Amino acid sequence: MNKKDLIASTADKAEITQADARKIIDAMFSCIEETLAGGNKVNLKGFGTFRLRHRPLRRIRNMHTKEMITLPSARVPVFKPGKRIKDQVSATGGNHEMITTDKDIATDLSRTVTEVDPIEEGNASEEIKMAEQLDIGEEKDSVPEQKSGRKQPKVIAVTSGKGGTGKTNFVINTAIALAQRGQKVYVIDADLGTANIDVLLGLHCKNTINSLVSNREMNLMDIIVEGPEGIQIIPGGSGLQSLAELPKDELTRIIGMFKPLEEHADVIIIDTGSGISRNVIEFAVAADEIVVVITPEPHSISDAYAIIKVLSTNELQPPIKLVFNLVENISEARSVSSKLTEVTTRFLDLTPQTIGHVVKDENVVKAVKQFKPFVFYNPLAPASRCIMSIAERLVPFDDQEMINSKEDNDKQGFIGKLKTLFSKTSA
Repeated sequence: MNKKDLIASTADKAEITQADARKIIDAMFSCIEETLAGGNKVNLKGFGTFRLRHRPLRRIRNMHTKEMITLPSARVPVFKPGKRIKDQVSATGGNHEMITTDKDIATDLSRTVTEVDPIEEGNASEEIKMAEQLDIGEEKDSVPEQKSGRKQPKVIAVTSGKGGTGKTNFVINTAIALAQRGQKVYVIDADLGTANIDVLLGLHCKNTINSLVSNREMNLMDIIVEGPEGIQIIPGGSGLQSLAELPKDELTRIIGMFKPLEEHADVIIIDTGSGISRNVIEFAVAADEIVVVITPEPHSISDAYAIIKVLSTNELQPPIKLVFNLVENISEARSVSSKLTEVTTRFLDLTPQTIGHVVKDENVVKAVKQFKPFVFYNPLAPASRCIMSIAERLVPFDDQEMINSKEDNDKQGFIGKLKTLFSKTSA
């Protein structure tokens, strides 16, 4: 029985409308999700038991985009039917074993829509094929080993034309998705006016970038805090003065502290401020790639165009990529992307690459209220799958940009570019 059938059955037996039945079922599922998220099982007498089970890393296909994405290992909801359900299934000639694992119920709980790789489909029914991706079994795909060699970290600056686009939440969840794929991820909270990564994660940071300025005895390692999945967070300082306003020797000292990141990190994600302030531009153009987070609202799109225009005129011009957040579906994302890129192509002679979208998802709101990344709160949620897809595009397993030749090692790295940029503006 899937969710649609459950709603219809509830409406019929309780003699209420399907709309009222849907509200009841949604409320029940919501309570079950929250209870499971807290680590507790849910036992419904006579009906069955919901609990969490470990699911290994899998490769699955996103039915919306048809691309293969990596679903990291996670704890997923499992339903074990009780005697009453088993008796009803047996009475109809069904096989109760088919629902003893996290098939239909788990699919409805997480509201995910996926299909398996055609190689793994076999002769199973469509219903079971979908469920197999949620069930326990032998791990079918392992993470390809990265090639050895000296490497520079991939530096990704995330920005937006305005506040309220969900930029910081995007940064946190993308960093975790990359860490789950085996990357050593450092996150720099460079939103120097309203730094809040630590707040969204419920972390208490005694020291921030501010501390490096006020206390010359401190170094970068003194302020780094570890977040979920081992991501390393460098908390920003709320109200920190513009780096460009620091004396040149002080600026050199502060930026120089970030040099060790080039040796330890695989990926550095910079959460810049919003808008076109000097700090935002300097951090952005020093990166290898710039990701602009945009929502479908007209003012967000126009502000995004403004920052893309400024970035495109800079001497250093890293590739600009777009992510559309809080969209209703992939159709809306494609529509907004088409409109924006049409304008940038026409007036800026620049066509940014759209690397994905994140759908509106109530799991995101619930996760934020609990100070949890939504990829943890519900790894199978639609928004979580969107983030995993974007992570794959940002840093593919076979990303050759992560491996540099000896000639590449002589090139100016992120810290060098940052130092040069801020030195020019402070001169």
